[in-house]
Amino acid sequence: MEGSLVNDLFYGEPGGAFSQGHIFVHAPELASAPRDAALGYWRCDIADHERLTWSGKVYELFGLPNGDPVERQWAVARYSEPSRKALKRVRNYALGRKFGFILDAEISAEGAGNRWIRVLAVPIVEDNRVVGLHGLKRAL
Repeated sequence: MEGSLVNDLFYGEPGGAFSQGHIFVHAPELASAPRDAALGYWRCDIADHERLTWSGKVYELFGLPNGDPVERQWAVARYSEPSRKALKRVRNYALGRKFGFILDAEISAEGAGNRWIRVLAVPIVEDNRVVGLHGLKRAL
């Protein structure tokens, strides 16, 4: 999948288009994704206790000061119940099959109320097992 397709998915599809999630059989290559100040980059190291690494934009989306340590459990708790259920379903399916996914999710940002974000996740595979996920997030 080309970076232009990532761009099409992130900007071409209307908000809510992926509220139930969408699985990629062939995950997009993020190295060719467009560099855009509106996109936040993130990583979840599954092999390292699901440690999160976020760019400044992802901190902004969640209403947190840049660089504060964030635990995945805290971040997932910010998702509305329907979005949390959709995230769990598509994430588990994707991890089990080494697929990527895209999801439109409602989150509760610190001090900013509820907002919708679009999440793109791509597996990081080493020795034929998923050791992490990384991807993009943006406001809808």
